[in-house]
Amino acid sequence: MIFARSERLLLRRPRETDLEPLLSSWTDAEAVKYVNQREDVRAFLVGLIGDMKTKVPGDQEPSGAWYQYVAERTEDGAVVGDIGVGFFIPGEWQVELGYRILPAHRRRGYAKEALAALIAHLIEAHGIHRFVGVAASGNAASIAVLRSLGFRREGSFRQSYWCNGAWLDDEYFALLASEWRG
Repeated sequence: MIFARSERLLLRRPRETDLEPLLSSWTDAEAVKYVNQREDVRAFLVGLIGDMKTKVPGDQEPSGAWYQYVAERTEDGAVVGDIGVGFFIPGEWQVELGYRILPAHRRRGYAKEALAALIAHLIEAHGIHRFVGVAASGNAASIAVLRSLGFRREGSFRQSYWCNGAWLDDEYFALLASEWRG
């Protein structure tokens, strides 16, 4: 199922064939600097893909509030990354966004393009009022993506996230649907 399109990408439901490409971003040393490394990433992703087969964005089950979208390049069908959307986080008509781009596809504007398409879709299809992005203070690339989309910094939380054996500072960003420029 395709949820949104942009100039170069489409956002769709995950498939079993996405497992190997997604493993490269879920185990990449740069990416896991800011997200806790899972013990068995392969098993986690197999479960996530399985859950998304029947789950509809916005459903709370299976596996909670998060829905994972895959970003696929329309030119050749290559998986370039994935975007997680936490529906009802932090509250009604709100979502938290998380995103990963595969190492081979970074610094090409895919994160911004995929998020822009998804934000427009979530406003139109789900009536989302507010979007939240949380990035570790040291994650300059993620912060730059959020700012480029018009997210404003709403706060900084010192040593608020225990990640891979260390406390990280988090930066909170938000964007209202009424502020979205598309």
